[in-house]
Amino acid sequence: MWVLLYLVGALALLLSLQTVVLLAFREPLQWTYGATSQQPKSLKLVLKLLLQSTLIGSIFLFPYLVGSTPARYYGPILPLQQARFFLYGEGIALILMALIFWIEIAAGWVKWKVRWPARKTAAKSLLSALSSLTVVSVEEPFFRGIILQYLLFGAAPGAAAVGLSPWVALPLGAAVFSAAHFIRKVRTYWPAVGLAFLGLWLGVAYYRTGSLWLPAGLHSGGILAIGIHRAFTEYDGRERLVGTQTFPIAGAICIAVMLVGTTITWFLFGH
Repeated sequence: MWVLLYLVGALALLLSLQTVVLLAFREPLQWTYGATSQQPKSLKLVLKLLLQSTLIGSIFLFPYLVGSTPARYYGPILPLQQARFFLYGEGIALILMALIFWIEIAAGWVKWKVRWPARKTAAKSLLSALSSLTVVSVEEPFFRGIILQYLLFGAAPGAAAVGLSPWVALPLGAAVFSAAHFIRKVRTYWPAVGLAFLGLWLGVAYYRTGSLWLPAGLHSGGILAIGIHRAFTEYDGRERLVGTQTFPIAGAICIAVMLVGTTITWFLFGH
């Protein structure tokens, strides 16, 4: 369980560095992480870079703490022979999200609406495509490759050790993944439920395939679909049914689909 202390340490470091930055910009201190709408753009950029730098640094530091190197640690959970699983996951997520959006639009819970001019829509869609790769390249090694790996096995990939039962480790890893998205101040915490179910599916994908490729593909496809759909939809339905513009996975429809996907993944894959 010491790996959870590593997560707490990374969070404490992040908040400490934010305090230094806020003092440098002469802004009020805060307990949550992230910029507010009232803060200058330069501060927002610094805080974004700080978050990514802390996460990337944590990913590269951890292997050395367990007597390994990044190449030796992550190599076994990124086997080239399973690289195709990334494309499988990406395609599955895109198809399922398209189906969910179609159902919700057909039912009138979500309205089709072109929100931005063509140039802005294209720019934001390209940005979503880029972030769908950059986000998973950081979050999957951290949450599945480090946190869940040690909850499940208590050791580096390939080592002969046993951690918690998967029936405990997988929900716990999903809860950690969900909670990590709320270190910043948010309007509602209901999306935490959808994020937990997403974390459970990604965790099962990692556990059953033994690699990061499938969860990374599922995660990437979801980010891409959500990012693009924001340009063409407006939410009118109940939040607990369809989620929100930012977190459509928080809706009951999407949660049900993720539960089915988790079940299929469990029985379809095995290592």
